[in-house]
Amino acid sequence: MKKNRSSSHVIGDVGVLFPGPGKKTLQQRLQECQARQQELEKQISKLKKSNQELEASRDKYELLYDFAPVGYFIFDQKGDIRTVNLTGANLVGIERTDLINLSFSKLVTVKDLPVFTDFLRNVFSNHEKMTCRLRLTNGGKPPIYVRIEAMMTESGDECYAALMDITERRRAEKALRESEYNLAKAQSMSHVGSWRSDPLTGELRVSDELLRIMGLDREEATAEVLANLIHPEDRELAMVLLRQSAEHGVNYETEHRLLLRDGTSKWVYTIVDPSVNIARQAVKLYGTTQDITERKQHEVRLRNKKNELQAIFDSVNDGVMVFDHNGAIQHHNHICSQFFSPEVLAVGGCRDIFHSDSALSPQTCPVEMALLGKRVETSQVVVRAGHNTRYIDITANSIKDAFGEKTRALVFLRDVTLKRLQEMQLIQTEKMSSLGVLATGIAHEINNPLTSVAGYAEALLRRFRDEPSLGTDTRLDVFPKYLEVIIRESYHCKGIIGSLLNFSRKSEGLNCTVNLSGLLLEIIELLKHQPSNKDLNIIADLKGNIPAVLGDPSGLRQVFMNLLVNACHATKDGGQVKISATYADKDQAAYVIVHDTGCGIAPDVIDRIWDPFFTTKGVGEGVGLGLALSYNIVKRHGGEIQVESCEGEGTQFTVLLPLCPKLSVQME
Repeated sequence: MKKNRSSSHVIGDVGVLFPGPGKKTLQQRLQECQARQQELEKQISKLKKSNQELEASRDKYELLYDFAPVGYFIFDQKGDIRTVNLTGANLVGIERTDLINLSFSKLVTVKDLPVFTDFLRNVFSNHEKMTCRLRLTNGGKPPIYVRIEAMMTESGDECYAALMDITERRRAEKALRESEYNLAKAQSMSHVGSWRSDPLTGELRVSDELLRIMGLDREEATAEVLANLIHPEDRELAMVLLRQSAEHGVNYETEHRLLLRDGTSKWVYTIVDPSVNIARQAVKLYGTTQDITERKQHEVRLRNKKNELQAIFDSVNDGVMVFDHNGAIQHHNHICSQFFSPEVLAVGGCRDIFHSDSALSPQTCPVEMALLGKRVETSQVVVRAGHNTRYIDITANSIKDAFGEKTRALVFLRDVTLKRLQEMQLIQTEKMSSLGVLATGIAHEINNPLTSVAGYAEALLRRFRDEPSLGTDTRLDVFPKYLEVIIRESYHCKGIIGSLLNFSRKSEGLNCTVNLSGLLLEIIELLKHQPSNKDLNIIADLKGNIPAVLGDPSGLRQVFMNLLVNACHATKDGGQVKISATYADKDQAAYVIVHDTGCGIAPDVIDRIWDPFFTTKGVGEGVGLGLALSYNIVKRHGGEIQVESCEGEGTQFTVLLPLCPKLSVQME
């Protein structure tokens, strides 16, 4: 190798020093070789890239081949499998390697084996694509239905075959045939005929049951003939509805009469549902027509019976309702509309009236109990939006039909609202009177011991002050502080008890000068110590120089106590109740404003809050007399009471009371 390299160097040198005439130098040849080498490298690079692209394309098409949605097979003339893709192997449930050279006839069911043999013979005897359907074995499971499309190759030794699983389609076709059969039977049993029409071509297809209803043969069933069978008095409306459905793609339902060729008439109920395109244009009209002649006859008889019952019901002064065996309202008289809304009376049932929060209530619902054969006597409170709360006595009895199978319920409703409110008012009055007497007695009993406790504490505190030597005892250092707390809290309790005694004091009916600020502070002091108001922020903004008003202290206490108690009830935990008092010289009046951040008053009931016995509270929480009494008391004092409210944000009551004339003159 070394020797050869030396020789090449020598030759190169000679070629450089003594180039022959017309010959290229060694340097030029080397440059040409290098250029040629670079060109070859580029070609090699391009070939490699092309090879990679071919490999990628081959892998892609091989992947597409394996995972195609149909199974691809290659058969020889004997029916042996030469190649198969992955989908085909999965279709027959056998590994691809086990399928190669396997006779496909072994996968065909015994019944379809002759079909496959004839099919394969025809494929190899013709140059056209052939198709057949077969059932393949499925390892003990129901067979698989496949469709095979095959064509012979150019060589004539093999054929290409594509297999598609049509099992689900065969099942769907079978189900469709059964469905069509069942539909025909159902139409015959229910007297419902169906039809389909094409608005563009005028094509009309009708069912056998529709032909029976119309009394026509199939050859006679044209659109014109069917239209002419509609009763002349109903034809115009029926055709207008049909045209609107065809032109605008709207569905409709209608009842009309038919006047048949034999002179008889029938009532039919027709439903039309168009199939529309994206432009909402009807491309098909689908309709059903039901013979309802018998139902119409029953309806006439029932309507007559209902009119008789209605006349009887309307002559009764109590509410009368009849419920069917499912608890739905069948009949009711005009009195029931005073208790329940028209919607409930039209389509409602016992659930809407007696137990709206649960589907069934066999232990408490008078209708359900009556349907079981029991006689029920009970009461109910009816709360209806925009109407006064009503108290109703209910009596329910069962009604059996002629066969004794289905039971209905007869319910009587008697309005006892006035009687019940009077009873509740008397009970509440007696209760409040008893509580007042009890509270007054307890207050007197507590006041005396508190006086003793405060007196002895003051005596001990004076002794500490009068005898300095007691202060030198370190064990008694905190005693003066403790005694001061005892005295302060004792007098605080006495103040609360004093306010309670003032509030419970019987009104003498006489007017005197009243210090509004002091009276309001007494009421606030009482409310602050109520456990239910511990989470409320009660704010008092009272001017100390408000002139006195002339009035009844007990009556005014009741007014402002009612307003503050209502404000506290309407305000949730964490809310705020504010009472402020001021006066105006030009009006010669004092203003007391009670504002809360509670639930507010609905606009539809705000004008009724002054009515006696009207309340938005639950049963047993109030009788609706507080604001009515407050209004009368303020009017008796020559004042005014106003309300402003926003539902969900709060309420504000403003009480205007005239100032005491003498004091107002002195101020001037």
